[in-house]
Amino acid sequence: MKTLKSYDIKFTGLKNGKHRYKFHIDREFFEHFDNDDFESCDIDIVIELNKSDRFLEFNIHNSGTVNVPCDISGEMFDQKIEGDLDFIVKFGERYNDDREDLIYIPYHSHFFNIAQQIYESVVLSIPVKRIHPDIASGKKIAGNAKYIINYDDNIIQPVPKTGDEKEIDPRWAVLKKILTDKK
Repeated sequence: MKTLKSYDIKFTGLKNGKHRYKFHIDREFFEHFDNDDFESCDIDIVIELNKSDRFLEFNIHNSGTVNVPCDISGEMFDQKIEGDLDFIVKFGERYNDDREDLIYIPYHSHFFNIAQQIYESVVLSIPVKRIHPDIASGKKIAGNAKYIINYDDNIIQPVPKTGDEKEIDPRWAVLKKILTDKK
């Protein structure tokens, strides 16, 4: 992890008060964390450090895009992301990161490596449901739309009849009608 040394924030010698750091990260950064959730990324990171005698207060702001597959069509697209992560670093006997908002580092430390927190900030900014903007807006219909549930209405997309299909048993038709009449 030698290349992650560039994410060391040296606080020894800094005056108390606010300090800003800027980073630009791409796919290479995420390879250090064995993350293959997306193809590429273009993310700007702004870190604000508020230093005091007793603790370090960090705010990480990320904004940019990650190239991810659409959950509906499987097509790759650039997902815009933006997020913030706030946490405090205090001094103690040993390193302890049991809490996500409070990290203890040894008293004799002179720097804090912020790479892990940048990684977490970005990963937490990526939406759980990733829908291509053209599909969400209705400009484009996924090729597999007849097999999936419509994202907006939660209704199964009708499959056009080809003519050589058998008639549905009337008992099943009544049960299907119960499902559609719930609305």
